[in-house]
Amino acid sequence: MDPNRFFSWSMLLFLSLACELSYGSGGGGMMDCPVILGQLGSDTWLSLTNEHQINKSSNKSVRILVTMATAPGSKTNKKIVSFDLSKGGPPDHLENGYQFLSENLSLGILGNRRESEGWYFVSVEENVSVQQFCMQLKLYEQVSTPEIKVLNKTQEKENGSCSLMLACTVKKGDHVAYSWRDEAGTQLLSPANHSHLLYVTLSNQHRDGIYNCTASNPVSSRSRAFNLWQECKQESSESSSRIPYVAVSIGVIIIIILVSTAIMFKRQGKTKPCQPPVEEKGLTIYAQVQKSGPLKKNLDDALTDWEPCTTIYVDATEPAPESIQETNPTTVYASVTLPES
Repeated sequence: MDPNRFFSWSMLLFLSLACELSYGSGGGGMMDCPVILGQLGSDTWLSLTNEHQINKSSNKSVRILVTMATAPGSKTNKKIVSFDLSKGGPPDHLENGYQFLSENLSLGILGNRRESEGWYFVSVEENVSVQQFCMQLKLYEQVSTPEIKVLNKTQEKENGSCSLMLACTVKKGDHVAYSWRDEAGTQLLSPANHSHLLYVTLSNQHRDGIYNCTASNPVSSRSRAFNLWQECKQESSESSSRIPYVAVSIGVIIIIILVSTAIMFKRQGKTKPCQPPVEEKGLTIYAQVQKSGPLKKNLDDALTDWEPCTTIYVDATEPAPESIQETNPTTVYASVTLPES
């Protein structure tokens, strides 16, 4: 490597670091860096000349070095690009995610990400002179279309006024400020308030009041219109239509109860009276049959001894009674004497 060229690059890098340190320790010097606003996800281009015209056709040796710091006064800066204009061709060094255009000496930050946000220090060396400056890149997320919701609603039946508490919110976006305006364009809140809440009371004289909420940040702005009186009118119509609906519902319930009661009584009239189950009663018949034997016995023996006999038990089932009255069982005793053999 050419010693003179190496010495030039070393001096350029040293001067660049010295400039960065002076910005960081100069007590507010970092605030002198112009702020460049960018949108997350899009491309941002930085001019590396800073209103300093560089004659590319001259034989002057022009070298450009760009470094980046994520915090003011940081001592660990990252090298982004280094380019020798007199040499031409591609840059000597180019960090990923960046693009360098030698035609207009601009640096492109592709697809802005959070890590791309910070301070960029530029050193331009022309022969023996060195120009140094810085830029601060701030990135913001684009805001989405706001949504308006009713948090509270109050209606006065006496004077017909309607009071609403509205909230305006967005799903995407950072550092969002909100503003409210009526249909005539009059700002309803002070610019210093930037509140997403709005409390409005409408009278019968403002039946066509339309209000707009605007959500904005330094890189985008979206608005949403809202008809306040239409919201109050909808509430009034819902409450008035609720009364006949409740009356109809109660009438239907009463009709259903009456029809159900009539059907129940009709079914009970057709059923027969319940009768208790009739138990089957049985008749027991006792029959005694004497065995054959001598008929002559003493009177004393007749009193003490009984003639041997056989007892037959027969159960007969009584037919079911026709009435509900119960019949008592009847016992029949029959004595049968066997003939003599």
